[in-house]
Amino acid sequence: MPKVRIKLFALYRELAGQKEVELNLPDGATVKDMLTELEETFPKLRGKFTTERQGDRSYILMKGGRWPNLEDRLEDGDEFSLFPPVGGGREGQAMPASSSDQGRVVQIIPP
Repeated sequence: MPKVRIKLFALYRELAGQKEVELNLPDGATVKDMLTELEETFPKLRGKFTTERQGDRSYILMKGGRWPNLEDRLEDGDEFSLFPPVGGGREGQAMPASSSDQGRVVQIIPP
């Protein structure tokens, strides 16, 4: 029974109300199963990671500096980092990563 840790960033941290989550999943569980469980555990995250269209990702998930496949099997002790999508805005304008960052811009990167 793999126990995994997921570090949440920006908007996902706010919606879940915590910066880190540990989940116990059944043997043979996949990355996709983990994301589904995360949505079920935190109702405000529903629909953020699982969609009807395969390959339609609106998040960034990393494991050990690599992007895991949805069908990868989980192992006990796996650690993931989960970020909302980055992008948008107008040329030369910075957008906050979360609502708590409103009014605070660290750096504007010119095109």
